[in-house]
Amino acid sequence: MPEQTPTAPQQAAKAQDEQKTASLINLLHIALDNYDDIFSDFDPSAYERRVLSEDFLKEVQRRYAETKTGDIEIRFSIPAAVRSIKVESTIKKRLKEYFHAQKKEIDSEVSKRKVTGAIYFAVGFFVLGLTATAAEMFPNSRSVDVTSILLTPIGWFGMWEGVVQLVQVPQKFADQRKFFSKFSKANYIFMDEQEYVQQLARSMQEEAKAEEQKK
Repeated sequence: MPEQTPTAPQQAAKAQDEQKTASLINLLHIALDNYDDIFSDFDPSAYERRVLSEDFLKEVQRRYAETKTGDIEIRFSIPAAVRSIKVESTIKKRLKEYFHAQKKEIDSEVSKRKVTGAIYFAVGFFVLGLTATAAEMFPNSRSVDVTSILLTPIGWFGMWEGVVQLVQVPQKFADQRKFFSKFSKANYIFMDEQEYVQQLARSMQEEAKAEEQKK
């Protein structure tokens, strides 16, 4: 049975869907000479265990910083002669595992900081309460007054540091956690270098046509 040619309304609906999808997904393109560009030059291990390249991670973070909204799709263009579906599958899994592990580390660190903050706050509150109670019970005691003068700053410091650990520290990690979370769920696509060039050329032609139509 011959394939039916899409009608004009169907083509318009498809174009609208593609435009909507493009507006919701941030496409990051990274050109590779080979798969080793993703990994550290100083680690000879297999791709399953090899350390990711610092340059690669910095580049990904820089691209992400330029646009933080929407989902992420990373497209790697690589010469067709060096491509391997098996290796690409391994790298996709490795990338997702790495970013997921980094997110878990941040979650663990934030949890530790919150526990530390709660302890600081509780100790500070206890010290302030103790000095206030002792001052009421022994209003004329010089030793209590001296002790209170020494302990009061410690109590306030404990409460302040507790608030910092409970509130400000998690906020400081929020952007990092969001970055790792998005890239652990991102869609990773490998494509032939020539295919990417063709797509880029088509995209430039479509933009040129759109500009002409506006005129």
